[in-house]
Amino acid sequence: MIIQEIGTRGVIFTYEDDISVYLIKGDHHYVLCDTHLGPLSMNIIKEYLLNRIVSKELLVFNSHSDWDHIWGNCAFESAKVIGHEKAKTRMQEIGEYELNRLRKFHNGEIQLKYPNLTFSEKLILEDEDIEFIYAPGHTIDSSLCFDRRDSVLFVGDLVEFPIPYLDYYDLDEFIKTLEYIKHFPAKTKLAAHSGIVSEEVIERNLSYIQAIQFHLPITSEMIGSSTEVHQYNLNNRLLLKYEPLIREKFGNNFDYTSYKSNFLDLGQVNSEDFKATLDKYLRGLKI
Repeated sequence: MIIQEIGTRGVIFTYEDDISVYLIKGDHHYVLCDTHLGPLSMNIIKEYLLNRIVSKELLVFNSHSDWDHIWGNCAFESAKVIGHEKAKTRMQEIGEYELNRLRKFHNGEIQLKYPNLTFSEKLILEDEDIEFIYAPGHTIDSSLCFDRRDSVLFVGDLVEFPIPYLDYYDLDEFIKTLEYIKHFPAKTKLAAHSGIVSEEVIERNLSYIQAIQFHLPITSEMIGSSTEVHQYNLNNRLLLKYEPLIREKFGNNFDYTSYKSNFLDLGQVNSEDFKATLDKYLRGLKI
């Protein structure tokens, strides 16, 4: 565990798996950005807060609804959980599936705790100088947290080194969000998996996503050692393209768990084999 002070009131906690959560010590509240892999992960946060001179209410912010950012929500039973309105919807749909499929990553006994304070475009805590801003890209529900006082922007998984995961089909939106982050007037930009990120990393992410969106050459330099992530992105993009048609076909009978069970290990299947699997599935549905 690495604990690092950021600015005058921020602390970033980086776990052994290189996933970070970010704590802002506000005037009236503590604001915790993301909650790692379960309630046991949050013991270090609880211990840190217990040692503070002043006790304050804790607010939890979920940057998006992926499992490695929300499983520790349940460690704080009475806390308000802030997230985009789509984060709550997405968590309700995919939460149980991820909880069951990824049991080896559980850190404690997990009960899914959904956002209970949601927003559409922006939520501002004026008395704390903190903003939560909707910024789709990595996922449909991705959001930013901006500490205006310290000029620190927490971007969740919207920026990663060397490349991000693509879990939302609309890459135009992701490009727009990365341009927004690139030009955002923050002194420090923090990512959940890559710590403090530079302009160079943001540009690298932009170049990669633009290459996929506009069918440009993707070089080994661009993806570095993340060949599995790149393969996941190629396969998942194809899956995301057809998902609306599959949902329409099933209507109210659409079940996320049974649907996703047909397409596991997206990063370990080459594009040709994955396309054959998807084509067979679509033919079975007569799509």
